[in-house]
Amino acid sequence: MSMKLTILGLLMEREAHPYDMKQTMKFRHMDHYIKLQKGSLYYAVEQLLKENYIVVADIVKDSNRPDKTIYRITDSGEKHFHKLLIDQLSTKTNFFHPLSTGLAFALHGDQKQVAEMLEIRYQKELQRCKELKEIFHLYHTQVPCAVLHLMKGAILHSETETSWLKNLIKDAKLGNLKKIGEYHED
Repeated sequence: MSMKLTILGLLMEREAHPYDMKQTMKFRHMDHYIKLQKGSLYYAVEQLLKENYIVVADIVKDSNRPDKTIYRITDSGEKHFHKLLIDQLSTKTNFFHPLSTGLAFALHGDQKQVAEMLEIRYQKELQRCKELKEIFHLYHTQVPCAVLHLMKGAILHSETETSWLKNLIKDAKLGNLKKIGEYHED
C-alpha cells in the first residue's frame, strides 16, 4: 500500500515517468522514512494503470532511447489516494523491534559477542542519526511542514535508539544480560 500511496502522492504534485518518481524519492531521501521495496515501483504503476487510478498523459519519443511514458493521476486516483492516506494514518500497527527476539534470548549467548554486535549496531545508528540530521538541515526550507515532522520524528527515534543501545551495550559488557531482575540506566 505504501508504494501506491507514494506514487499517487507524487502524481498529485505533477505528471511523471516512473524513473522521475524514483529520482524524486531519492532526492527527498524517502528511503530513510518510508519502507520502499526495490522493484515494486514499476509493478505498482502497472497496477494503478490497470485500476484506472492513473493514465498515460504523454509518450515522449527520443530516437536514441526507448519511449518514455508519462503518467498522471485520474479523478478516481485522487479519491483512491485520499482513501489510502486516511487508511495509512488511521492504521494502528504494533512495531516489533528487530532486536526483540535476539534480546529475549541474549542471556544464553556469549556476552562478549553480543556486546560486539550491539556495538556495531550502535555505530551504524549513530551514523544514521548523523545522516538524518544532515538531510533535515539540507532540506528543511524545501519541504512541507508535514515532511519536517516526519524527518524530526525519525531523528528523535534514532536518538532514542542510540541511547538505548548505549545502555544495552554497557550491561552486555558487564555480563548483566544474564542477571534476573536487574536493569541499569545512565
